[in-house]
Amino acid sequence: MSTKTLKQRIALVAVSAMGFGLLSIMPANAAAGDAVTTGDVTLTDTSGITVGLCLTQTEAATKVSTTPRVFQTGGTQRITTATNGTGVFNITGPAVFFATGNAGNTISADQKTLTSAQLTTSDIRFTGTGTVSVAIRATAGGTPVHTYYFSVVASCAVDTFSAVDSPVAVTTSATATQITTSVDASTSGITAGNPLFIQVIGKNAYGAALTTGTYVATATNGATVAWGNAAAATSAGTLSVATVTPDGTDQLRIDPASSLATSTSTVTITHNGLPVTTKTLTFYGEVKKIVIESVKSGRTSTAIANTNEATAYAIYSYRDSADGKVPGGAATFAALSATSIVTTGTSVKSPSRSTASSNIADNALADAQETLIGRIQDGVFAFTCGSTSATTTVSIAHVNAISLATITAPVTIACNGSLATYTVSTDKASYAVGEIATITIDAKDSSGNPVSDNTVIAANSVSVGGGSLTATIAGTEVFTAGKRTMQAQMTTAGKFNTVVTLAGSVTSTATTGYQVTDGAVSNAQVLQSIVALIASINKQIQALQALILKKK
Repeated sequence: MSTKTLKQRIALVAVSAMGFGLLSIMPANAAAGDAVTTGDVTLTDTSGITVGLCLTQTEAATKVSTTPRVFQTGGTQRITTATNGTGVFNITGPAVFFATGNAGNTISADQKTLTSAQLTTSDIRFTGTGTVSVAIRATAGGTPVHTYYFSVVASCAVDTFSAVDSPVAVTTSATATQITTSVDASTSGITAGNPLFIQVIGKNAYGAALTTGTYVATATNGATVAWGNAAAATSAGTLSVATVTPDGTDQLRIDPASSLATSTSTVTITHNGLPVTTKTLTFYGEVKKIVIESVKSGRTSTAIANTNEATAYAIYSYRDSADGKVPGGAATFAALSATSIVTTGTSVKSPSRSTASSNIADNALADAQETLIGRIQDGVFAFTCGSTSATTTVSIAHVNAISLATITAPVTIACNGSLATYTVSTDKASYAVGEIATITIDAKDSSGNPVSDNTVIAANSVSVGGGSLTATIAGTEVFTAGKRTMQAQMTTAGKFNTVVTLAGSVTSTATTGYQVTDGAVSNAQVLQSIVALIASINKQIQALQALILKKK
């Protein structure tokens, strides 16, 4: 470095420390820019220039007094004008101008005002705690084209946990991705023997990682806890209390007192005695039995491996030692129980405790079956039907991961053929106008067994004389045990038929007749009443005559 250059730098530092205007490092003959206008001025964050920034805000937010940037005392901020503009910069609050980059720019003796002849950059230093504003005007006393707001604190190193800045949430895996929001993961499918975790991404009020103080975690009902790092393997604890000095990415592992029975534990975490979070966690126990909730017959010669086939299926649940429902892995088909009627099967949905379980896998069952099942918590087990229309009993099984005990349950399954014949009937032979009639279709396969439970009734296949169906047939309705009922309201007096036409059957149509009355008295009924009245009068006359003769 030349002697001349060194002298210039020493002079620059000395003048800055005295609070006088600095000589520009730009050429003295540089042309002045236009007056500062809206959009010319920006905050510049440059390494080594922006110092002590505790909380960053966007450019727009910093122009609003309620959302300022936060600096610690001694921090610095650079302000830049894009057009080398002229103007007047005024500071209010604990801060001063300490540098400006152009000739002709001056800083007032109190370092609160900078008058710009050709400003490109200016630097401010925060000298105490409080609120700082920097108003930028085109001319002295003019309306500010920009005002920046800053909040100055003693130190960014605040050691208090900030709930609004710190994501805290339950996860189901030690290596789950580090959380960014306080949204708990669903634990409804976590099976016996698996721990749960709580990630605590602790920050202070300025968004800085919390690295001081102490987290204390406690768990009730004998559950054990241990601290580790978020998104990393965490070993199980041995006590119901655990402490740690935070590092900003902490994780608590929670294990139940026993994995054999369902239990709950309330976990409380504090930082330096102040609350961080409280979570009540459910740990599901081992499966003690399989309960078959319901069974639907399937169609012969259909398999779940085929696309959209109408197979037999069962809804099943797992129960713990207290007979409460618990989640678990997919049940399996007991191969030794296979018959020619039901040759195999597979679980297409495992039991869960979620109240919004997903529908079963696409192509596992027919669309009508999936619609009928809907969104459920229990498991769904589908079976492959052989070619024979008959009923058989097979078994499904579950192996517990902890005790290795095998739990089985028998399932009585019918595999029936498609529609061959059917009849239709009504619950009464006569109805009054306005009355509701119940219509039943009884459908059989070619073996005389009820059609499979997934047999669909086509839309517009039922015509009701003298009335109309109370609900339109959408074409997705199915038979149950070979029967399907519907209701119709009678609207017209007379003798009518209900006609059912189902395609693909030996029976072309089926009808049932009934009468609908409107309550009016017919001529025949009037005549009949007159005849009956005359007969009654004649009997009374004859009785009177007999009485008179007797007295004589």
